[in-house]
Parts: sequence; structure tokens; C-alpha cells
Amino acid sequence: MAGQNFRKKFGAGEADMSSTLAIAAMGALALGSSVSDSPAQAAISPQERAGLAQSYRIASGPLPGALNAFADLNGLQILYDSEVTSRLRTVGLDGDFAVDEGLDRLLSGTGLSWRFAAKGKTVSIILAQNDRGTATDASGAAALPPIDVGAEAKERTRGAPQGPGDRFTGYRPSPTAATTLKTDTPIMQTPISVQVVTRQTMDDQQAISMRDAIVSNVSGVTLSPNFFDILKIRGFSSFGSTFKNGLQDYRARNYDTTNLQSIDVLKGPAAMLFGRMEPGGVIDMVLKRPLETPYYSVEEQLGSYGLTRTTIDATGPITSDKSILYRVNGEYYRTDSYRDYVTDRAVFIAPTVSFHPIEQFRMNVDFEYQNKTWVDDYPIYPAVAGGPANLPRSRYLSPAFLTVNMPNNISKRRIAYDWTYDLSPDWSVTNRLSYALTNNRTDNGFPLGFNQATGVLTRSMTLNLGYVDKVFSTNLDVKGKFATGPLQHSILVGFDHFDFFSPMSVGASLSASAINVYAPNSWQFENILGASQYTIQGQKWTGVYAQDMISFLGDSVHVLLGGRYDWAETAISRYRTSPYLAASTYWASYDKGFSPRLGVVYQPFSWLSLYGNFTQALGANQVTTQGVTLSPQRGEQYEGGLKAEFFDKGLLLTMAYFDITKTNVPVTDPSNANNTLLIGKARSQGFEIDLTGRIDDNWSVIANYTHDDVRTLVGTATDPVSAYTRQVAVSGGILPGSPRNYGNLWVKYDADGDLRGLSVAGGVSASSDQLGDTANSFVLPSYSIFNGMIAYRTKIEGFNVTAQLNVKNIGDRTYYPSAASRYLIQTGTPRTFMGSLRVEF
Repeated sequence: MAGQNFRKKFGAGEADMSSTLAIAAMGALALGSSVSDSPAQAAISPQERAGLAQSYRIASGPLPGALNAFADLNGLQILYDSEVTSRLRTVGLDGDFAVDEGLDRLLSGTGLSWRFAAKGKTVSIILAQNDRGTATDASGAAALPPIDVGAEAKERTRGAPQGPGDRFTGYRPSPTAATTLKTDTPIMQTPISVQVVTRQTMDDQQAISMRDAIVSNVSGVTLSPNFFDILKIRGFSSFGSTFKNGLQDYRARNYDTTNLQSIDVLKGPAAMLFGRMEPGGVIDMVLKRPLETPYYSVEEQLGSYGLTRTTIDATGPITSDKSILYRVNGEYYRTDSYRDYVTDRAVFIAPTVSFHPIEQFRMNVDFEYQNKTWVDDYPIYPAVAGGPANLPRSRYLSPAFLTVNMPNNISKRRIAYDWTYDLSPDWSVTNRLSYALTNNRTDNGFPLGFNQATGVLTRSMTLNLGYVDKVFSTNLDVKGKFATGPLQHSILVGFDHFDFFSPMSVGASLSASAINVYAPNSWQFENILGASQYTIQGQKWTGVYAQDMISFLGDSVHVLLGGRYDWAETAISRYRTSPYLAASTYWASYDKGFSPRLGVVYQPFSWLSLYGNFTQALGANQVTTQGVTLSPQRGEQYEGGLKAEFFDKGLLLTMAYFDITKTNVPVTDPSNANNTLLIGKARSQGFEIDLTGRIDDNWSVIANYTHDDVRTLVGTATDPVSAYTRQVAVSGGILPGSPRNYGNLWVKYDADGDLRGLSVAGGVSASSDQLGDTANSFVLPSYSIFNGMIAYRTKIEGFNVTAQLNVKNIGDRTYYPSAASRYLIQTGTPRTFMGSLRVEF
């Protein structure tokens, strides 16, 4: 269909009709190059446009936001009187509808109706408080104000990006998680537990890191002592299971939330969609996208321990027809720490360009640059007898002479794109690709042993003066919908490829000085001269996958059938005393395997879903710091649960029971923290509850609870004394850092009336006792910490200004959130304050 694609505001008529609403239709047609100030031209009649159908997922809520979302999906622009619509609500739109059917449903119960108007080839939609009909011109349309995309009503729309800069998303996730699930299937119809941390959640809690954003807001997620950004999901490590816009970001450190729109956590083995990974789940960071409406934000944050953080966010159109958009997010960050000697400095900038030249094609190109310098803070902290040593939580036990004088540094550049082409209303092709190049300089201290009587800790250290990580990832998905008799099919067929390579690097593993933990001499000289080690390492895998979501019985039953086949390669230098040996012994191991996924959803009511799934996964071959390639992990899960929506779909409840088994589980070698051991088989069995969203226009909540029994099923056969002295896992033992019960609660109140703009929130995070090592020889005590927030939004000289204060660990509780061995215990952060001032325009 030839024509021009325009995306600009539509002028209204002349009469004064304060209760009249107008929707101006902008023709979403084929690629064109010229721009006009006249209304868009359409080669279809109003009646034809009214009958055009597509799929909608518009949440219930205030009417203005719903109309805006409807207009965006149809290439329309809306003009309306905000005084008329500001207090009106809609039931939303969920399913396939023609334009006229969709408008009827959105306006149901509002006392408003709609009608088309056509003047020549101009297509307009006009909403008015009168009978609907089809007019032959635009006469009778009122002079109306343009859409106020920053109106208060728009911030309240549930389950979708809203408000200035798409910041006011609420806590309730969008109805779909299309980037993570790779389809537009609603979460309510997906037989998998998916939790989403929204942009507003991150802003309300001033969550700077990915870890902070996830741990207190998603069930089943706990901290894990590590050099990389690794968490534990349902009791198992997330190593190799962290993605950015659906593509793996391998061996990454220090994830920041500056350019994130949301963080999706897909529970259980997800190999069918993402390849070889841990069975606990997947973390997918969804990036902010450019907007057609210009938006600019500057925020300054100040906090405890000298923290200062400046962020910018700018977006808008590049071309007048808005077919090319941009967005730039940037950050400068510096802080010291409650831990002695620890500092952190970072610069981050992330521009994005979006292309939408024709209605069927959309493309985003992302760039990221990160430069970070920090003093390493590996959590060396010993246990004494049955609990953590009685030491100040600020005590720093790494070799400070090395780590402070030679701080770590990473310089990372990443480029990625994703594009989608709609072959037809029911079929599309999506391709994603990313490439990241990271230059690293790291040095770390490791504990070797601890004499409880004398307090002397023996240590080693590693020194890597420079190495490079190259990570390439791509996939291609074909999605389609069709019917075979009474069965409706939604299929996904795809291919992906991942390639990690670290060229020849030079490092050293050295002896370090011993230190008395009770009377430390942190500045002992460390001899960094030693035998060099040369290493090359890499991984590759390729996978093909397919799934079919079959719906029937009036769309109340959904059956998911899927499977994936992987070919994997893991390589590392086996001998590393010279560059020649490193290159000549760069040997690979190979694996392949099939990973099935089966699931079913029964939806007896639109607000209630019962689901179950069975999945298997071929895990990754991890390579230890000793250069040993470990056998691949294999995971298997049975899961069942329910999902329910309350308060006009404003609140989402997910309850899940899961039983996961995993073979070849890696654990830290207690006699050498550089090394890794495997236990035969482990199981994570428990249930989770997540409740997120808005109760009404004032109250919002995030609540979750986890009961999880994570233990070794097949371990090392030994006696209890040997298990303690050798620190090995035995059958029946609990995996370290795995509390049986833990949960979080966060409640927010947005004031009305004279106090409009004021928000107050508070929450608690609590955990039961947990065992700290594989031999189960000591206990981390239970704890609960309280957090709070107060914010005020107002308008000053046309600028939206938000002042906010967050306090974490209000009671200044001493606690230990996780541990890996008797020498590696993570300490909890003391009471901290963080204030911010944000200006938006």
C-alpha cells in the first residue's frame, strides 16, 4: 500500500466542545521520504480502517493512558480534553480486536462514544458524547488540547511503560514478557513462572546495581559470593544465565540499571529458549527504548560513604516523521565503602537508535561503553566454631598492598542490534546480535586456611595485568500463528549461536602474606614476581529450537510443546608455563544434547490460571581457574502452580511449587579457593509466592516468600570428621548459602488531594538461618532488615522535579546474607542513606 508515514499531531476543528474527544488517525502506511504539515493521507475508507484487526494487551486503568496505548499500536494520534478523561477508567483490552471493536471496549461504561470522520482522503477518529456514526467530513470537531503524555493519569496505567520517559510503569509487570519469552504470549497463559522488576521499582528503591534490583523483589533469588555478577536462583548459581535483551552477556561484572527498562527473571531450566545454562533460571535485562515524545532527565544522587551518582536520560525523534529515534543514557558514579580501603569509580554511556521506516519493519541499534576502576572486595571473612568470627564488618582481609595499589579495571564496549519484520499480521521474523569486547586488569586475594586459635589467615593471590574477553551472540526467530480445526497454534522456530574467546593472557598465581584477622597488618609487602602463566580459553555453542503453544476449548487450555538441540565446545590451555605450550595445548571438549519442555495452562476464568511444566537442560562446561574443564551440568525440573489477577488486573499473584535436580554441581575447593570441585547431584525443592502491583490508585505492593530445601543427593562418601576437615559435600547435606525460608515486603502509598505528589514506602527483608559451607559446620544467623523511602514530585517553572530519600537497613542490623565456605562469608551493608534530586522536561 503506497503512501506516506506521518507521526505528528493532528489539528482539531473550531467549535468549543469541552466534553468532546478527538482521535486523529495518522496513516501507518509504506515507506516514504517526504514530510508534510497536512494530515496524513490514507488510501482506505473509514469503514475499512474500522475493520482492521490486531492483537492488544492493554491493561485496565485510567482511560487516557489506554487510549494512548491503543493509538500507538494503530499508528494513530489522540487529541482529547484531559479534564473529561482524567477521572475515567477502562476495563482494558486483551485479545484480537478490530479497531471499532477495540474502541467500543475501551469506552465501555465511560458514557463516551466514537465516530469516524473523513475529509477527502484524510482519516480521522472522533470521540464525542453522542451517537457514533460515519461522517463525510471533519465538521463538528472541537478545538481540543493535544495529548498530555505527562499527565498524572498516564502514570497510573498498569502493566505498561507510561509517563515521562516511560518511568511510571507501576510494580505490576506488562501482560507479556516478549523479549525474554520470545513470543507475545500473555504471562497468564504461559506455563512458566516469570517475575519482572519494573523501572518504577528500581527508581523507587534507588537500586543502582542489577543485584540490588532483583534480590529483594523476586522470590527464590539470593546473593552468592563471587567475582562476577552472579546470584542464586532457586538454590543454583546464575553463572552463564545472565542476558541482555535476550542475548547472553558472559562473564560480566558490575551490571548497572542506568539504561534498563525492566529485569525479567524466568524461573527453572530455560535451555529451550537460551541454550546451555544453570537450571535455576535466567536473568534478562531489558533495555530502555527511544520514544517519539522528547524527554530529558538529569538526576543527582548522594549517599553514605561518599557516594555520588549523576545520570542523564535523553530521548526523542531525529527525523520529523519520527521514523528514526534516539535515546542516550549516561552515568558517572563514585563511592567508597563500609569495607576498609574499598573504592569504586565508573563511567557508563549507552546511546540507542531506533529505525521504523515502514510499518512492518522495526530495528534498534544499541551501543554501550563502560569504564570501571575499583578495589577488589572478595568476601574473605572466616568462621570460628559454629558461626562467623567476631570481627568488624568493615574488616578487609585481602592483600591490600596489592589490591589498593593496583586496583581492578575493566573497559567494555558493546554493540547490539535487534530487528523484526512482520511478514503478515500473524507471521514475523526477528534477528538479534551482540558483540562485546572487554579489556580487564584484575588482582584478587584468596583464603587458603585459618587457625582459629591464633587468628592467622593464610592467603594466596592472582595477578592478571591484562586480558581480553570477546563475546559474540546472535539468534534468529520465526514466529507465527495459525489454526488447525479447533486448535489455535502459536509457534516459535529459532537458531542461536554463542562464541566466547579470551586470547592469550599473562598472569600469575602467587603466595601472599598471612594476616592476623584480629590485629591485621593490611599493608604487608607482597611479592608480585613469580612464574607467569599463559592462558587461552573459549566456548562455543550452537542450538536449534522449536515450540508450539496450542490453545483450545475457548482459549481456556494452552499446551506448550518444545525442544532444543545443542552442539557445544569448551576449550582452554592445559599447559600454561609458556606461550608455546599454552597455544599448542589449547584443546577442546565437545558435548551435545536435547532439552525438552512440556507445559500446560488451564484458565477457568480470565483472572485465574493453573499451570504445570516439565523441563530438562544441558548445562555449561565451566572452566576452573586451574584450567580444568568440568563435566557439563544437567538439570531437570517439575513445576506446578497458579497465577491470578486482582483489582482490575492491577495485582498479579504467582504461586509455584518446584522440584529441580542438577548433576555435576561445582563448589569451591576449601583447601584451595582457586580450585573447584564437583558433587554428584543436588536438588532444590520448594515453593514460592510473588505478589506485585497496585491495589488501588494509592497503594502498591511487592511481596514474596520462598521455602526452599537445597541439598546434596549424591556427594562424597566420608565420615563426619573428614567431612569437616576436608570441607566436602556429603549426601543429605545442605548447600551453603541456602536459607530454608526467606521473603520480602515493600508497600508504597501515593497521596491524593492536597498531598498529591507525596509518596511514602517501607519494607522488610527477612531470612531464616542458613548453613555456610558444604560440610554444614557453621550457621549464618537469621535476620530481618527494614528499609524506607519518602519522595515528593512537583512542577517548578514547567519542569517535573522529584526529591527522594531512601534509607536501607534502618536498624543498622549486623547480618550475613550468604557464604560459600568457612573462609568466605558475605557481610551485610550497614545503615545507608541515599538522597536524590531529579529534574525532567
